[in-house]
Amino acid sequence: MSEWYVLVSGVQQGPISLQDLQQRVGNGTVRGDNLVWTEGMTQWSPAASIPELMPPGLVAPYGAPVTPHRGGVILALGIVGLVACFICGIIAWVMGNKDLREMAAGTMDRSGESMTRAGKICGMIATILHCCSIALALLMWIIMALVFGFAVSRAG
Repeated sequence: MSEWYVLVSGVQQGPISLQDLQQRVGNGTVRGDNLVWTEGMTQWSPAASIPELMPPGLVAPYGAPVTPHRGGVILALGIVGLVACFICGIIAWVMGNKDLREMAAGTMDRSGESMTRAGKICGMIATILHCCSIALALLMWIIMALVFGFAVSRAG
């Protein structure tokens, strides 16, 4: 019986039997993007790339068709978020997170990873900038109200 090792949150676990590892994958303790290794493998590989570890329907087996990426859409939303509407930035941030997770798990086409990452970053910057500008505007209103209140009380 082969002994397997798995990296979960950066911590190596094992040796684990194949059946135990299959159970962990099935219940979600080990995900498709966790790295696994057993004797005979040249390097650590994502669990999703080992067909015998993946229960049917959990994630796409290595080499199977995957969901097309949405990198162009996410990048466009991120840019629009920077230029015009920060709501688009929030949407780019959320979609980018989800798609990057799916790419890591092997269920989405990785060819759009750089566009997805760029769109997510644009969305993050847009959201943070707009939140800071709202906070700054509120602070300016508070300061103006205090100054105006002080000036009125001095004049009266």
